[in-house]
Amino acid sequence: MGRVYKAVDTKIKEKVALNLIKPEIASDKKTLERFGNELRIARKIVHKNVGRMYDINEQEWAHYISMEYVCGQDLKDFIRQSGRMGVGIAILIIKQVCEGLLEAHKLGVVHRDLKPNNIMIDREGKVRIMDFGIARSLKEKGLTEAGVMIGTPEYMSPEQVEGRGVDPRLDIYSLGVICMRCSQGKCLLKERCLFQ
Repeated sequence: MGRVYKAVDTKIKEKVALNLIKPEIASDKKTLERFGNELRIARKIVHKNVGRMYDINEQEWAHYISMEYVCGQDLKDFIRQSGRMGVGIAILIIKQVCEGLLEAHKLGVVHRDLKPNNIMIDREGKVRIMDFGIARSLKEKGLTEAGVMIGTPEYMSPEQVEGRGVDPRLDIYSLGVICMRCSQGKCLLKERCLFQ
């Protein structure tokens, strides 16, 4: 969708993350309307394992979404740095992702793009699911057209790839793929894979 930058909100003197929307995406009014609708949905989620979404804004130079800044690294980099992780660490991470998803799903919100890049681990080891920017409410009619595929194909369920409806099981499937994802042909879990 775009690049993410660390920035400072000069009004409140707080660090934030800015997701700059690519110009070719931002030029489509319907897409911007969808982002606004989905941001309104994502802002309902307040949980220690979910990164907060703030606003969608526009400057002369770009459209952007502001969100909570998490000082740490995403799960993809964490795995790349540490190699295969032990079962205990994997379970701690997965448990926190599940808790964040549970809160979102209770509110009727589906992430739709869960992947290692959207899972941040801060310096204390706390996990946050980030970028609910394409989240979808199960209660409200979305602006995404039927049959339109949204998300990252490697982590999508077959139903999501085919554009067949939105359901919390999409996120659970993606989490299962994350758990099973292999790094350079080796299982991410050192001792044994719990999810076979």
